[in-house]
Amino acid sequence: MSALSHSARLSPFQPETVWTLEGADLVERRGPREQRFPLSALTAFRLAKPRDGGRRRALILSFGRRKTILTSQSYLGPGRFDDRLESFSLFARALAAVASDLAPRARFQLAGALALRDGLTWVMGLLAFGTATMLLLAFTPHMAGMAIAISARLAFLLILLAAVLPWLGKGHGLDPHALPDDLLPEG
Repeated sequence: MSALSHSARLSPFQPETVWTLEGADLVERRGPREQRFPLSALTAFRLAKPRDGGRRRALILSFGRRKTILTSQSYLGPGRFDDRLESFSLFARALAAVASDLAPRARFQLAGALALRDGLTWVMGLLAFGTATMLLLAFTPHMAGMAIAISARLAFLLILLAAVLPWLGKGHGLDPHALPDDLLPEG
């Protein structure tokens, strides 16, 4: 039985990259270089597609601190791409099915689904930094009243934003055994 694979050329200065499922490992070969990613170490499976539709897809796989990106299109030349969505879809479906069994704690989701939650978390972090800075400014002469008033307003805003956070979605989860046909067409 031959191993399942998908290939794409990612840029003009790189040789074609071939991803292969070999047992419980994802093997990435780019020219003479080879990297192995054990699927049991998978932490995130994120599938991306363009907002305006189209046939481009990307799969971002995280293995702790290591990442690899698979694409559905291969670079041919300036402004020219080879559409390989069929082999990409087949490979991504097989990869998701095997990875879900080997890494049950991995997150399967659409890329970009957490943008609002992540943005709000960053804003809250910056507000917390501003609040702490204003409180430190309260120790300077003649600034105590104004610094405490501003930091109280910032802290109130921080509390309001924290109250919204639980109602934001945790992202669009994907069922690894039943990936939607509009994301990965079946031939």
